[in-house]
Amino acid sequence: MIASRPLAAAVVLVSLTAVRPPAAQASDLDQFQNARAAYDSLNYELAADLFTGLLAEASANDRRPLIIESRKYLAASFLFLGRTVDADRELRLLLDVEPDYVLDPLEFPAEVQRAFARVKAELNQRRAEDAARRSAEESASRNARERAQAVERERLERLVELARTERTVEHRSRLIGMIPFGVGQYQNGHDGLGLLLAVTEGVLLAGSITAYAFHQNLRDQVPADDRYDDARLAEAASRYINQISFGLFAVVAITGIIDAQLRFRPTRVVELRRPLPPDLEDLESKPRVSLGAGPTPFSLSLKATF
Repeated sequence: MIASRPLAAAVVLVSLTAVRPPAAQASDLDQFQNARAAYDSLNYELAADLFTGLLAEASANDRRPLIIESRKYLAASFLFLGRTVDADRELRLLLDVEPDYVLDPLEFPAEVQRAFARVKAELNQRRAEDAARRSAEESASRNARERAQAVERERLERLVELARTERTVEHRSRLIGMIPFGVGQYQNGHDGLGLLLAVTEGVLLAGSITAYAFHQNLRDQVPADDRYDDARLAEAASRYINQISFGLFAVVAITGIIDAQLRFRPTRVVELRRPLPPDLEDLESKPRVSLGAGPTPFSLSLKATF
């Protein structure tokens, strides 16, 4: 055991005298000096009893120099008495209030230094695990808040969309589906097919009418002898064009009517856009900002939705 140096002991005693009122100082310092004298004389049993009495009324978070010094020497006394559990307890109490405390390597032997290093490593590991657990809990809490905000934002967007959209039920008629020129397709909502049928049927009907008018015009004329064959050919051509055009028109029209009847639905929901109420317009246009702390005390995340 290396004895304490007089100068170091004097410095410690001077620092201890500035902590408590004079009446208490004399008693505590006397007891500390008696316990320290027992420790220096290798009477660790007596030193442990005296230091224990000195610390009897001290709280666990008491960081006065007198208390810290007493815990240090009490832990050393316990180690020399083979009471490792008690020594570890005192070292943990010391390091809880002074995590960066360092033992003087010239004041305590290697056995005390090793115990101090071991307890300090255990506490540092526990603090790291606690910090990691708190970080994970904060991250989980932050993620839960973000999910809740996302759900609330989605719910709000659905409400805004419902407020913006007006749905009406349109009732349809099968009689309208019997009209050619794609009218039934337009009623069923098949606008592309309706346009195709309207154009096709219109062209075929126009061709049939034009050929019929041309044919009727030829019937009222008396061709010259040298133009008789040409007149007969024109009359036959116009007649055939009229018949073919009208036949194709009828086929396309009937096909369109059948399609409209097969795909007929008695009702259709029509969505109309309407302006939002002023309060919802302000709510929708307002940017939504989410603030969250990152995994370290110096990180910050900012999320804005416009």
